[in-house]
Amino acid sequence: MSKELDELEEIARLATRKALEDYEPMPDEWAKNLVLTTIFEGDDRVFVLYVPGERRDDAIVISSARVDGTSRSVDVSVTNLRKRSVT
Repeated sequence: MSKELDELEEIARLATRKALEDYEPMPDEWAKNLVLTTIFEGDDRVFVLYVPGERRDDAIVISSARVDGTSRSVDVSVTNLRKRSVT
């Protein structure tokens, strides 16, 4: 991986970890099988964390972190996990 891509991945990792704090933990089986893929969209890099399925359509997406390659700003979306209850 290039140095720039490593930097963007680290930004995404930290932001994703922070975002996941607001959600219930994922099942252990999912956590053991997580895959990270990178999508290149113009200057943005989108880091998608997912659990693969038998078919592509069966994959369970956990999060998507879009990092702007120029400004280094990041936007994280979390799916398929339940928000923690506020007590």
